[in-house]
Amino acid sequence: MKTIHLAVAGVVVACLPRAAIAQQMLASDRVSVQMLAGEGGREIPSSTEKLVVAIDGEHASSDLIETYPNTAGAQIEGRYQLRPGQGAHVDGFAYWNGEEKIVGEVFERQTAERVYNQVTQRRRDPAILEQDGEGLFSFRVFPIEPGEQKRVEVKWSKWLDRRAETMTYRAPVTSRGAEIVVTIDGPIKNVTSSTHELSVEQIAGGVRLRATRPLASFAGELDLTYEIAEPAWTPDVYVQPAAGSDEGWFAIGLAAPHLPPTAATAKDVTIVIDRSGSMSDAQKMFYAKRAASELVGLLDPSDRVNVIAFSDEVDPLFHEPHAADAQTRRDVGAFIDRLSPGGGTDIALALTTAVHAQAADKSDRPHVVVFLTDGNSEAASAIAVKTGNVQLFTLGVGDDVNKPLLNKLAAEKRGRFVYIENARDIEPEVARLGTAIAHPLLVDVSVTIEGIEATRLYPRTLPDVFAEDELRVSGRFRGAGPAKVTIRGTLAGKPVAFTRAIDLAHAHPWVAPVWAQARIDHLLEQLELDPTGTGELRDEVVDLALAYNFVTPYTAFLAVPERELNPAAAQTIAEARAHKRQVVAQESTPASPTTVAAASPGDATVETFGPDAADAKAVTGKAELDEDDAAEPAKVHSHGCAGCATDGGSGASWLALVGIVALVISRRRAARSR
Repeated sequence: MKTIHLAVAGVVVACLPRAAIAQQMLASDRVSVQMLAGEGGREIPSSTEKLVVAIDGEHASSDLIETYPNTAGAQIEGRYQLRPGQGAHVDGFAYWNGEEKIVGEVFERQTAERVYNQVTQRRRDPAILEQDGEGLFSFRVFPIEPGEQKRVEVKWSKWLDRRAETMTYRAPVTSRGAEIVVTIDGPIKNVTSSTHELSVEQIAGGVRLRATRPLASFAGELDLTYEIAEPAWTPDVYVQPAAGSDEGWFAIGLAAPHLPPTAATAKDVTIVIDRSGSMSDAQKMFYAKRAASELVGLLDPSDRVNVIAFSDEVDPLFHEPHAADAQTRRDVGAFIDRLSPGGGTDIALALTTAVHAQAADKSDRPHVVVFLTDGNSEAASAIAVKTGNVQLFTLGVGDDVNKPLLNKLAAEKRGRFVYIENARDIEPEVARLGTAIAHPLLVDVSVTIEGIEATRLYPRTLPDVFAEDELRVSGRFRGAGPAKVTIRGTLAGKPVAFTRAIDLAHAHPWVAPVWAQARIDHLLEQLELDPTGTGELRDEVVDLALAYNFVTPYTAFLAVPERELNPAAAQTIAEARAHKRQVVAQESTPASPTTVAAASPGDATVETFGPDAADAKAVTGKAELDEDDAAEPAKVHSHGCAGCATDGGSGASWLALVGIVALVISRRRAARSR
C-alpha cells in the first residue's frame, strides 16, 4: 500500500449529490465497467483507458474515456455497462466516429428510444445511455465496424463517502495500463491507495496524483483514501449564487468524529427478521440471517436484545429484550438458525409488535429496532406506525429491495437505511450499522441560518448524527449576507452549537445541480410509494432532468450525428429541443415566501437570530410551499425546482438561467387544475 503524507493549505469543499441529501444511506458500493459484444455477448477488453478525476473536498467529478476494438469479423452493437457506485449520477456522455466526437444530450427517455430505433433501422451510428436499475447505467452504440476502435466517454459525479475525517474515492478501471489523474482541492493529508502506486505533485490549493503502476491487489478499480485536515465537528458550507440576483443554493456538511469503544451506550435492540414468502430466495434468507447473527455479535454485555420473526404474523423470541449474556446469545442464535420463509408480509404489524415490546422499559436507555427485510409490503400502513422514542434502522437484503419504503421508514424514525446487495458486503456494512447504533451522538438537530433567508431544505426531517456519520443539508437562499450557519443539537446530554461563516462570494458550480438532484430523488421516492401521483410528479422529474442534464428512469442521453437523422427522427428531435427551450428559457420571478410555524426538533428548521445570537429568540421560519404542502404548515418543506442547463441551442450560459424551471412546472399544474 502506498501512503503519501501531505500538509496542503486550502479550502475544504463539500458537495451533496443524489439520494444522500434526502437521507444519507449506508450502502454496499460496487463499481464496475464493461463493454459487451451485443446483449449477453462476450466482454470486449479496452485497448486504451483514461480516468480524470477532480475532487473538491468531498465532491468528485469523474471523466472516463475508453477505446474498445472490434476484433470480430462482423459488425456488432456494443453494450456498455457502468456502475459508478451508490449515490453517483451520470451527467455527461459522448462517443467518437473516427475523429468526430458526438456529444449526447438529455431527452425524455421515450423520445430518446424512439429516435434511437428510427436511426438504427437505417444501420446508422446513434448511441443511447439509460439508467437500468439502481446504480447501473448502460448504453448501446451501433454499429461498431470490424477493426474499428470505438472510443466512448462517460462523466459522473458523486458526494464521496466520509467516515470521521477519512474520505474514500472508488472508480472502475479495467486496464492495468490505464492513465489515471486525480486532482484534490482542499487541506488534506495521508493520501493512500490500496490499488495503485501514486506520484504526487503539490499545486495551488491542493495536490495532483498520478497512478504510476497497479499493485498486486488491483482488481478492476481505483481505490483512494485521504483525510480532511480540519477539526472535528467543523461545519462545511458551500454556495452557488444565481447570476444577476441575490438568490442561490447552499450545501452544508457536518461530520462526526470517531469514538472509542468505551463510549458505547447501553441500549435495547430488537432485531426483526422478514421470513415471508418474498424472502424465499435462498440468497435473501441467507443474507438476513447472517446479518442478524453479525449484529448480535457486535452487542455489548450491557445491552439487551430480542429477535422477532414476521410474515403476515409475528413470532417474538421474548416478550421484551433480555440481557445479552451468553445464554441469551445462544437462544437468539438458535432462533435465527431455525427460520425459514413462508407467508405474506406485514411490516406494520411487525413494527408495532417490536415497539410495544420495547415500551415496558421506561429508562433512558436508547431503544433501537433493526428491520431486516426486502420491504415488499404495503407502504402506507408501515409508515403510519407510531414509534415514539424508538429509533428504526432498516436493512434491505437482495437485489429487488423496496428502497423507497425502507429509506423513508428509517428517515422518519431517526435511523438509517443500509442496503446489502451481495454477501461480501454483509460484514463491513453490519459493522458500520453496529457502530451507528452503539454511538448516537448529536440528537435533536436543528439548522439556523443568519443573514440570509433559507428555503426549500432537504432533508425534510433532520436525522440524528452517529459516530463516523455526516449530516448533509441543502437548500435555496435569498439575500446578500453577511451570513453564517449554526447547527445545534444535544451531545452527551448537553446542548451544543457549531457555527461557520458563509462566503457568498465563493461560488461552487455543483451546488445547484445537487439540490435539484435531491428534489428528483424525493419525487422518485414519492412515485414508488404512491403511484396515484405519477403524472404530475413524473413531469417534474423530467423537467428537472432536462434542465440539469441528468439521467433518470424517465430521461436518457441520446448521441446521434445530425446528418444521420431521417425526417421523422429530425422532427422528433426538433420537438424535444423546443420543449427543452421552453423549460429553460422562461425566467421565473420567485413567489413571496409563505410564513410557517417553526418546526419541532428534528425537522429542518430555519431560524433567524439578531446580532447577539446567544440572547436572541428564534422567529418564524420561512419557506415556499407548493399546493401539496398546504396540509402540513408546521414543517419547512423543500418543494419546487430551480436552475437550468443550456437551452439546447442558444449558447447562453446556464448560470444566467438559474431558477427558471419552477414557473414552467407551476403553469403545468395550473393548466391541469383547469
